[in-house]
Amino acid sequence: ESRSRSNGKPHVLCFHQDLAPLRIVKVQGPTRGKRFYGCSHWPNSCGFFKWADEEDRVQELQFLLFERDTRIAELEILIEELENEVKNLKQANWKLEDDVAEMAIENTEQLAMISSATADKKLYNLLVASWVLFAIVLLLLGREGRKE
Repeated sequence: ESRSRSNGKPHVLCFHQDLAPLRIVKVQGPTRGKRFYGCSHWPNSCGFFKWADEEDRVQELQFLLFERDTRIAELEILIEELENEVKNLKQANWKLEDDVAEMAIENTEQLAMISSATADKKLYNLLVASWVLFAIVLLLLGREGRKE
């Protein structure tokens, strides 16, 4: 665990929750001279070890988890909003389907009335035409009867 000091240098705590001193590798090898934090109870150490120049992956991973959880929460809210929108659109669709069915019935009724009115008009015109024809026939018969 790391904690900051007022002067900006980190306090690094070992697993005993004691201050882990900054040490330098003194043995021969590729890491000689490299700085590290180790348990202050060495050699009866808790096993804590951390390179001084190592990134604190725990903090980075905690931030990534926080970002992930935040994104999940945002997506859950978005899913809920979209589900509500789908529900509202389905209701609107059902209403529109009902309106269309009602309009189809009204349209059929109006077409029937127009068709009936057209048939009535045709019958009326046929009746008038037959009376006119009858009148013409009578006139012609009346003229021929006078000629004889």
